[in-house]
Amino acid sequence: MRLALWTALRTLRHRLGALLITVLAVALATATALVVPMVTRQVERGAQDAAQVFDLLVTAPGSGTQAVMSTLFYLDVPIGNMPHRVYQDLRQLPGTRRAVPLALGDNFAGFPIVGTTAAFFDQRLKPTLPPYFRLAQGRVFTREHDAVIGARVARDAALQVGRTFTGAHGVETGPHEDDAGHRQPYTVTGVLAPTGGPIDRAVLTSIDTVWEVHGAQAAQAQAVTAVLYSAENLAGIYTAAQRVNASKDAMAVFPGQVFAQAREALMQGQAAYAGLSVLVLGIAALTVALSVYTSSLERQRTVALLRALGAGRGAVSTLVLLETGLTVTAGVLLGLALALLASRVGGSVLGAQLGFTLAPPVLTWALASRALLLIPLGLLTAVPHAIQSSRTSPLKHLS
Repeated sequence: MRLALWTALRTLRHRLGALLITVLAVALATATALVVPMVTRQVERGAQDAAQVFDLLVTAPGSGTQAVMSTLFYLDVPIGNMPHRVYQDLRQLPGTRRAVPLALGDNFAGFPIVGTTAAFFDQRLKPTLPPYFRLAQGRVFTREHDAVIGARVARDAALQVGRTFTGAHGVETGPHEDDAGHRQPYTVTGVLAPTGGPIDRAVLTSIDTVWEVHGAQAAQAQAVTAVLYSAENLAGIYTAAQRVNASKDAMAVFPGQVFAQAREALMQGQAAYAGLSVLVLGIAALTVALSVYTSSLERQRTVALLRALGAGRGAVSTLVLLETGLTVTAGVLLGLALALLASRVGGSVLGAQLGFTLAPPVLTWALASRALLLIPLGLLTAVPHAIQSSRTSPLKHLS
């Protein structure tokens, strides 16, 4: 066995060019089969982590997905506004722990300006835990045109406590015709600690400021884009949702249900991609088979010499299988490393686009087993050549 391993390594070294091509083909096939599922799982986990602090979302009637994407992740245009009385009714509902209004519609350098109240900073994952959103510097806004900015806003816009900036109308960057009412500057009073979530790229100000900017000081003109609602218990949350959905002015959305629906759609896409992955891995197996066939032609003289020196057929077969096993194993291991690297880089880029930090990629056994199947599959393709080499007469290639 030791002799066969030594001979296999020497043979592979002499075939370094072909070896590298085969290893690279297997590695690329392995990485291709794993990257998309790994990044998809990163997005799922990142989105759930970013929204886990919110129990119930109340918005204007429309698409639940759009509601979540626009008001929790700031990735879409808000559906519309609701009457202020929706927020008031929720706040006064028995069993309410917290009702936090949101008013969207303006931006600063592409970062959404979110009008809310001080209750926003009291949101918690559990009642016994400290507030989820913490100030790294400064204080919460107390007057109109005070602003608390997310960590990414502070970094990208080079803002700090005491600095001022001017907002613009709309959810996208750029001047608008009606920006005259947005020229009064905001003053940064606080900077949030990084959360890895969408709030890192948000500008938080008092909801009165948003109303004032849009000329809605009168009570009948005041409206909210959404309400983040939390009750003392789960029954209270469902009661509030039923009450909201019974009206025509608003709808209640459970972010978890939206994620579940999105996950079902992703799972269908992953099933199709899994079929494509099998095809890609099959092509890699054919590449291995071609490499085994080519190497068997180059190996004939070596095999003949081994047979002439007394090596048995078993030793010759072992040599062929060892060469193939080493080649495929090297390719699979390199592919796993490439998949982790590509997933990490892709997750960072995608997270920056989505506005929240994605969790590090995780290579589960279920995913790794797809690639590891290439090893026995590669050995299987080498079996016929191993048998053929063991039956080769030494006289034929030494004469």
